Order: sequence, then C-alpha cells, then structure tokens
Amino acid sequence: MNIRILGTGSGMPSKALNCSSILVQSQNKTYLLDAGEGISKMFLQLDLAPDDLDAIMISHYHPDHIGGLFLLIQMLYLAKREQPLHLFLPEREQDFLAILTMFYTFPEKFGFQLQIHPLSQVSEFFPDVIAQINDHLHGYREIISKNALKNEMKAYSIRINSPKGAFVYSSDISTTDSIRELVDGAHTVVVDAGHPPAEQIIQLEDFGIRRVLLTHEPSPELRQLLQENPRPSFEHAIEGVLYNI
Repeated sequence: MNIRILGTGSGMPSKALNCSSILVQSQNKTYLLDAGEGISKMFLQLDLAPDDLDAIMISHYHPDHIGGLFLLIQMLYLAKREQPLHLFLPEREQDFLAILTMFYTFPEKFGFQLQIHPLSQVSEFFPDVIAQINDHLHGYREIISKNALKNEMKAYSIRINSPKGAFVYSSDISTTDSIRELVDGAHTVVVDAGHPPAEQIIQLEDFGIRRVLLTHEPSPELRQLLQENPRPSFEHAIEGVLYNI
C-alpha cells in the first residue's frame, strides 16, 4: 500500500500547506480521502491520468476537506475521463448534487458516470475499506436543533485493510476515544493532531500502531509534549512524501 499525503493543513489557510487530502493506492485501487483546496494542482504535479482514480471519499462537510472537490470533478471532465467514478459522501447526497448543478457542472455532460453513494456503504463497493462515524461534529447539535437544520452531524474516519497491514485516516476528530476500535492494530494512522487534547493523541501508542503521522497542524501542547518526551513511532506528516505499508 502506498500513502501520499497531499494536504496537511487545517481549517485556517496556510501559505505553505494544502488542505486535507490523502491519496492511497492499495490492491490495484486508487482512493482519494478528502479533497481540500489544492488537490487538483497536486494531481497535476503527480502526473495522474484522469482515469487513475477509482473512488473519492469525503469524511465530512467542512470546507478544508471538500473545498477542492468541485474543481477536481471539473478537471476530470475536461481531461476526458471515461471510467465510472465512485463518490462517497458523509450525508445529504442529493443536496450535494444540487450544488454541483448550481455550479453549472452538469453530470449529463461528463464522459463518465459519477456514481454518488453514502460513505456508510463504502464496504459494499470496496470490501477493504471501512468507514466509521466519529465525534467531530457533535458540538454542533445545539445550533442545528435550534435552527431546525438538515445537517446530520456525520463525520467519518476511514480504515483501509491490506495483506501487509492496515491504514487509518482519522480525519477530524474531537477525541481518539471515538476511533479506538478502528485504529486497533493498524500499521499506519494519519491522525488529526490539532483538535483532540495532546493526551488523547499520545494514547494511540497503546494500540499496537507502528507509525502515527500527525496532520492538521499539531497543537502547541502536543509539540511540546513530544519534544520533552519523544516517541519513535510519532512523526509529523509531510506533504508529497510517499509512505509505504
């Protein structure tokens, strides 16, 4: 399995970093996990062909995780993609399709089938992939209820299994407690190191994980903790670097 992190930035745009996105190549499939701003540029820099991508999985609807998706779809259309593309979304699939058409990006004009599914069903199409709801959006419950909004507060973490080991992308989380079962025994975990308390991140060393890659701009508390007490299995995720399992 090859893992290339295309964006490690947080919700605050950075001069140096792209927003959240990871490209995973495993067992003859290529998956894009999230599509933050900058993803189309990274695709061009990697010389990926328009038909190389098998599926896109969006963990949740924060702009730094989906902001580049519309331009990416347009790029694949203009680049003459032909193969069907599976797009897995966390919630409100029909609303997303309405936004796509509002942007004058009409699937009827594509040279490929855009097949949109709930992310909860990803294992039915790709059995090596598991999507599990996490706790990232739970803090929005009051404002959603107060305003009778349609938001379903669905945010996912994703595990991809392979014969040589499993990879987990936490995406954004509030605590690592919400993904304990998902990360257990994984070879490599890319974890949101900006939102959870530092002590929660450090707890990952108790789950037999060989490599923890810290993304989403680690908090000052976590940086200080690791500086004072380094852990060999913890690394700062670097954009463009190819990690292997």
